[in-house]
Amino acid sequence: MKMIYLIRHAQSAPSADTDNADWPLSVRGQEQAARLADLLLPLGIEELYSSPYTRCVQTIAPFVERTGLPVTTVDDLREMTIVSGFVDDFDAAWRGVWEDFDYRRPGCESSNDAQRRFVAAVEAAAAESVGRTIGISAHGMVIGLFLHHLDSAFGRLETEALTNPDVIRIVFADGRFAWDRNFRLDGLAEIASHHDDTAYEDRT
Repeated sequence: MKMIYLIRHAQSAPSADTDNADWPLSVRGQEQAARLADLLLPLGIEELYSSPYTRCVQTIAPFVERTGLPVTTVDDLREMTIVSGFVDDFDAAWRGVWEDFDYRRPGCESSNDAQRRFVAAVEAAAAESVGRTIGISAHGMVIGLFLHHLDSAFGRLETEALTNPDVIRIVFADGRFAWDRNFRLDGLAEIASHHDDTAYEDRT
């Protein structure tokens, strides 16, 4: 049996002038990451995986400093590409990918595609890891799709309720995942913010 902690990144600082993959943490996000390191220590994480996106790597950086653990970046842990760049109808696209898992805009992903590659990446990390406790730094949408994979009732509204940062515990045993719904990381609520608190520039 292995414990997998899905770690949603801290608050980021989106910019129309910066590629999505390069969005850094905001000042508040940096403070959240520093405090998150202390909260993660009691979990006994032995191995770390991360999306290559800057905000995910920066979120676990203070924890890495404290523990000295190496980080394996995996491209398939990246966020879902819902739109290309900043657009003025992002909310419509966001609803669209939840209403129809095959819906995609040109050059973007469908929810089915993003879910398959993220689930496969988590499965691979669980199978290849020699440790029994794994941390995976990733993104809200793909974590939401992973939880939907485990429970189809978990959808758009539940994904919107995930915080920055957030920590979900998954148990991996006999090749199967189980979501520990009773797990709450002590102290997380005191540092976390809602995605609506993120200061997005105009999506134009």
